[in-house]
Amino acid sequence: MQIKRFPLGNLKSNCFIVHNNQKAYIVDPGYESQDVLDFINDNQLDVSFIYITHGHPDHIGGINFLNQFLNVPVYAPLKDQWWIDVYGPSQNINATVTNYIKEPFDISFNGEALKVYDTPGHSEGGTVLYSKTHRYLFTGDTLFFETVGRTDIPHADKDVLVQSIKRMYDLFPEDTVVYPGHGKETSIGHEQTHNPFVRKGA
Repeated sequence: MQIKRFPLGNLKSNCFIVHNNQKAYIVDPGYESQDVLDFINDNQLDVSFIYITHGHPDHIGGINFLNQFLNVPVYAPLKDQWWIDVYGPSQNINATVTNYIKEPFDISFNGEALKVYDTPGHSEGGTVLYSKTHRYLFTGDTLFFETVGRTDIPHADKDVLVQSIKRMYDLFPEDTVVYPGHGKETSIGHEQTHNPFVRKGA
């Protein structure tokens, strides 16, 4: 399994392409990007779906651009539907979601059931996407390298976010690689020990 990261736009939101044996899926295409499309075409990838961790504009802005060419299902959290269907268009960001989902939910990819978990706090509908087989986790803007998502924005809640991260520490093994919505990769074990905002057992 290979994971390619594209920091996009002025907020450097991470868009990821996960691929194996020409099969692929995309996480959080936040901005229109020819580089993302070129990578798909140059590697002759067959994209199965697009997954959105949460509905903020910098994570949804490239959906319709890609789906002009891909025409694949788009999964996004039900509790962030307002951000996508109402707030997005008010900012001239239009994103078409085919499947609004909530935990428990599995997405099939390459014979594996990828698991969706609700992790509210940064947004009401924040989610993570987990591969038990390959031990990786897409955390959106819930958990970053040694920090956490902002809670000084509408519909965010610091206490809820902390509880979501503590739950993640319990759910996922320490060697799980974390791919966040901004910045570099980390691991559950590293964050349990070194994250100054939420430590294991604190």
